[in-house]
Amino acid sequence: MSSHDGRANGAHPGHGQLVYLQLPTTDLAASIAFYGAVFGWRGEPEFGSFTAPGLIGQWTDDLGAASSGSGPVLWLGVDQLWPALNGVVQHGGQVESAPALDQGERWLAEVRDPAGNRIGLVAPVRTARPQTLIAVQDVEASSRWYQHVLGLRSDHGGPEYERLLADGELVLQLHRGDVEHHHGPVVEHPKAPVGNGALLWFGEVTDFDGAVARAAELGAPVLRAPHRNPPPADGNGPSHREIWLRDPDGYTVVIASPDGEDWLPPSPPDPAGS
Repeated sequence: MSSHDGRANGAHPGHGQLVYLQLPTTDLAASIAFYGAVFGWRGEPEFGSFTAPGLIGQWTDDLGAASSGSGPVLWLGVDQLWPALNGVVQHGGQVESAPALDQGERWLAEVRDPAGNRIGLVAPVRTARPQTLIAVQDVEASSRWYQHVLGLRSDHGGPEYERLLADGELVLQLHRGDVEHHHGPVVEHPKAPVGNGALLWFGEVTDFDGAVARAAELGAPVLRAPHRNPPPADGNGPSHREIWLRDPDGYTVVIASPDGEDWLPPSPPDPAGS
């Protein structure tokens, strides 16, 4: 057991608490990269030790990985199922079983790390959330536009389809209108105007002024200049600012600052009493 285990203080652990974990490895660098990418563990190569949330330990080549169907299985929590499974494969691991819904409360899946250790993934069940998909003429150009104006991050890339993330969450999908793929075309009438009655609304944009400036850099048509919602005379309501724009394909895009960002404090009393 390495003395360089990253323990923050000398407090003795509670009775019965898991205090240290040794994991077999056949390639220390690969294990450090795998657990860092998939689970966010911090490893160091000199002693092979690691620090994980609430746990410390060490990778060792003195032990062999548990064979299939034998030995204990570590079940590690992940925030989202797909990024975790994708990370396992991209960093030398293998997904052993399709995800299974456990009592409607969590997703479970078994994987193997690069050394062959069996690892269980536990992901939370999520409620329905919007994952808007729009048809565009040039996926890569539209992706650059949204990344520049709103700071979104590409999670796919390519000329036919794109996923854009905000803080790790999928918020917008871009699809070439004239590409069918396996699901058929996404545009029923290619010549019809786009987005009639639908707005692409991006709220909680902290850098609102920066987004407005970046949209101006790209020459984005402004439908409604920056304004407060609601107007000051109507009190506080959501108390944010908005700008309404057109994106390169003609969709209406609304950018809104965080709710409460433009809160109006009470007016001071009139000293004249009028």
